[in-house]
Amino acid sequence: MHIRNEFRFTLPKGIGIKTEGTHKVTGTMRLIKVKDLVEIERDGTVKKNSGAFYVVLLSKVITSLEAERSINRGTIEKLSPIDFAFLVDFMHEINHQVIKKIPLKCPNCQTEFFGEFNQLGEA
Repeated sequence: MHIRNEFRFTLPKGIGIKTEGTHKVTGTMRLIKVKDLVEIERDGTVKKNSGAFYVVLLSKVITSLEAERSINRGTIEKLSPIDFAFLVDFMHEINHQVIKKIPLKCPNCQTEFFGEFNQLGEA
């Protein structure tokens, strides 16, 4: 069974991003890897300024953003506050969604599907 690892999004505002026309700004984001978090912990900018954590993390997990050729800290810093907050929330949502879904197989009919479970502390 295949678990999706890239997700498409549309920014609410799209201000500060290069576009090809006047349509909504779209992009794709991948799931966070442990390697991303380890690299961020070693990053000097993040050590000096913990506020840079999400800027650096988003620059790693956003794989495409409209007509931008490369996604880096500068790209993320140009975002409007609304778009930045949207992307942080979206990143949390897609990563937590995957954690809660596990592949299952019916022992009787061999049908494969995803089941959901509640994490500790959830009702």
